[in-house]
Amino acid sequence: MLKWYKLDNAAKLFPSVSSKKNSSVYRLSAVLSEAVDGAVLQKATNMVLPRFPIFTVKLRRGLFWNYLEKNDAAFFVKKEEIYPCFTMMPRRNSGYLFKVMYFKNRISLEVFHALTDGSGAMEFLKSLLYYYEKLLGNQVEDEGMIRLKDETISESEIEDSFSRYYLESNSKRAEFEKAYKIKGKQFEIYGNNVVSGVIKVDEILAIAKAQGVTITSYIIALLIYSIGKSQKNSGKIKDPIVVAVPVNLRKPFPSETLRNFFGVVNIGVKTSEYKTFEELLSLVHKRLKTLTTKDNLQNFISGNVKLEQNTAARLVPLFIKHKFVSLGFNFYGEKRKTLTLTNMGNVTLPKKLGEKIESMGVTLYPTKRSPINCGMCSVNGKLVVTFARTLKESDIMECFFSFLAKEKDLDIEVYGNDWGHSNG
Repeated sequence: MLKWYKLDNAAKLFPSVSSKKNSSVYRLSAVLSEAVDGAVLQKATNMVLPRFPIFTVKLRRGLFWNYLEKNDAAFFVKKEEIYPCFTMMPRRNSGYLFKVMYFKNRISLEVFHALTDGSGAMEFLKSLLYYYEKLLGNQVEDEGMIRLKDETISESEIEDSFSRYYLESNSKRAEFEKAYKIKGKQFEIYGNNVVSGVIKVDEILAIAKAQGVTITSYIIALLIYSIGKSQKNSGKIKDPIVVAVPVNLRKPFPSETLRNFFGVVNIGVKTSEYKTFEELLSLVHKRLKTLTTKDNLQNFISGNVKLEQNTAARLVPLFIKHKFVSLGFNFYGEKRKTLTLTNMGNVTLPKKLGEKIESMGVTLYPTKRSPINCGMCSVNGKLVVTFARTLKESDIMECFFSFLAKEKDLDIEVYGNDWGHSNG
């Protein structure tokens, strides 16, 4: 395979904007039915790594762009010790841009977003879980759902699909409108408090279907509703509450890439536009449907790649480019959203492997502008909705889960880490 890779279109953003308060590190995790054996997990990771060459790299600085170079250093699995989505420190991680960790019966994969998106990371995690169970002596079959270590690695897995699907267009960026910013007090010692709620998929699906919407639309609407209801004490909310939703582009634009290939749509609603949750839900569903059409997503791809291919941008030295990328990110990205909801959808696993997994979840790093972010993922009929926050206030999460439990009579299991309560 290649000795080095250009960063894909999305990946070029993250080295310029990452910091302690914007780690650009997300987490995928699987809760197993038994305690994790760290030694076996290390062996499984060693088996899987050669199958995923985009993971065995380190970040290098070029004159005009960062790039990824092959990394032959030993990789070490670690016991979890710090809060989720902690800043990636390659020097302390043998140069790697991802971590494999374990805690009790949970295996976690944390990834710096320049490496890949959630879809690419999930393929790695599924293979890791498969070989971990096999090394334990469990009879699991791949059923065509797992990337096996002895398979030939396809060039299509490492392509930059943004460049492949780029079309010249005259599309313009949407007009700028500042989004509402969640208010609250930061933890005295910075870190991410994480709270997850486990919901039965069939129950929330029935509620969403009864309203003629998808689970995604329902969760987006409930997030907006919870923010609007919980933040009234901070004053009148005039700006729209905007939920940024990453969209997997592999479905409308067929691709096997394991690198970043996602778009982002912003679903914004002002509190003055609705009086009831049902009215809000209808608005959200219509706007999500409109913004996720193939034409709109094509405009997203073309607009982003066009910026990258601009002659002036290509010839500007990297240290100057970093400053402009950071400014653009804060203006066009951060200020236009209130929080992000990333949805990994339903994870399909081979039957015997699925029997070993209790639940799976995704944790999205908060940022200075978005101090609360949300992730959702389902497996084996369980939907896990996870909030990560850097604020002391928990009223938004309480409103969210309370609405489902009290008004919709759903049985929800809520759990989390203790960061902020014992650390600040």
